[in-house]
Amino acid sequence: MQQAYTPALQVTPKAKVSKLRELPLAGKVLVRPGDEVRADDAVLSAELPGDLTIVRVADRMGFEPHEVVRGMKAVVGQSVAEGQLLCEIRTFFGFFTSQLLSPSAGTVEFFTSSNAHLGIRHAPVPLFVNAYISGIVSGVEEGKAVTIETDAALVQGIFGVGGERQGVVYALNIGNNEQVTVEHIGRIKDNLEKRIIVGGLSFTADGLAAAAGRGVSAVITGSVDSTVLREFTGREIAVSVTGDEDVPFTLIITEGFGKLPVSERVMNLARHYEGKEASVNGATQVRAGAMRPELIIPLAQSSAQTSSLSEGAEEETRFLRTGARVRIIRVPYFGQFGEITAMPPEPQRIPSGALVRVLDVHLDNGDEVVVPRANVELV
Repeated sequence: MQQAYTPALQVTPKAKVSKLRELPLAGKVLVRPGDEVRADDAVLSAELPGDLTIVRVADRMGFEPHEVVRGMKAVVGQSVAEGQLLCEIRTFFGFFTSQLLSPSAGTVEFFTSSNAHLGIRHAPVPLFVNAYISGIVSGVEEGKAVTIETDAALVQGIFGVGGERQGVVYALNIGNNEQVTVEHIGRIKDNLEKRIIVGGLSFTADGLAAAAGRGVSAVITGSVDSTVLREFTGREIAVSVTGDEDVPFTLIITEGFGKLPVSERVMNLARHYEGKEASVNGATQVRAGAMRPELIIPLAQSSAQTSSLSEGAEEETRFLRTGARVRIIRVPYFGQFGEITAMPPEPQRIPSGALVRVLDVHLDNGDEVVVPRANVELV
């Protein structure tokens, strides 16, 4: 059979997933190699330095720096409480007293006698990094990072917003070509709290708002309209790097912008693993070191179910071949789906003048078209 390798977003019932969890500064590793962890378990910890409050003692008290130095009651390295006496100066033969109390609690980090400035470092802020996915600790870099590995069902999206979250997979009982509205969400009687809901052509703005009101962890759908996305995030999104948006849940798009239905492969996987715990991350990076939004469903809790899904499906979908289903990702047939009917081995000249390898595709609307191989992706 004629076939050619092509990169594609992964939608597979079984993949080896490895995640590196890192600290932004030196800290402690809380697990050991071989430990089994759950997604919400803390695996790393550190202490972020607290804020620094600078007290201009001379200015606050109205004295010269050399006068303040003699009256200082706090020294470098000393812990002070909010309201504790920092400086006391007596004037007019001791009849009058000026005092300055600490505006915050912390530790005296510095005092400069030349200008009488005092620095108070607030208490450190504890930082914990969780495992993100349930699995086994496969590697440890002491004081810095751990690696978590698991066998998992995996869905990669083309675009997302929002960061890491955990939840339970919930497949919407809706057609792949239907747009999800507030009415659809309202008709769902099941509890949607902490659910990762999957399905639909796209969501309307009020559909997303309704999902947020029901406490979902994530929405995974086929496509999104730019105006709906802007309303959801509250700002224009730079598609090159996402993931840190302040949104009520993570939103992952599997097909693209506009009106593109979620693929049946994604829905089959969601239905198969409905009710299973999963992790999602909407972070997207399309520059060097590309990062795709993802749904990860660890298989340890449901390994017995994998037999009903083809474990070789992902390898098959990594190759263009006659009979494969594809989506065209360039004009003039952008967004249309079809089936490869032929793969001519020799390059052909296309209207732009370029000499490229092409595919014959039978579109769902009945048209027969010829497109460059680079202009399609597997679905």
